[in-house]
Amino acid sequence: MIEIDDKQMQRELKQLAKKVEKIQQRMDGTKSKELLKAHKDIGKMYHQQVKRNIKNYHTDTVVRKKGKEYPIVRGQLKASMGNWKPNRNNVNIVAGPRANSPMKKKVRETANGWYAHFVEEFGTNNKGVFDRTKKQVIAQMRDKQIKLYQQTIKNAAR
Repeated sequence: MIEIDDKQMQRELKQLAKKVEKIQQRMDGTKSKELLKAHKDIGKMYHQQVKRNIKNYHTDTVVRKKGKEYPIVRGQLKASMGNWKPNRNNVNIVAGPRANSPMKKKVRETANGWYAHFVEEFGTNNKGVFDRTKKQVIAQMRDKQIKLYQQTIKNAAR
């Protein structure tokens, strides 16, 4: 006959419930510092690789729009690459060219990547650079994401 200690079982269930709750809190997409750090690391992989793939244009350029002139200096697209949080209420990270116009970011004029979509579609030596880079690093980014998530769950389960 098997004897079951009801009190011991209840204690173990409570401990397990606490661990599951702790894991849930750590993996919550709205406040987890661990997930935010993991997402920043993953986004950093992309923007570092795209910086290596971007070739600087041979001269500075000026774009004229509605009577105004907007200078684009050599290396500006490379300098505009980075990570940012589009919404402070969650841990999502966007990696790519930073721009002042659509996102109201505070980006210095020599690092404003507002013209990146022109380069992606019509550029000569950088045409398709963002898609190519994404295809290069997507597998590495997924592997790192899984590794960091597993590490976060393991740390929370202690």
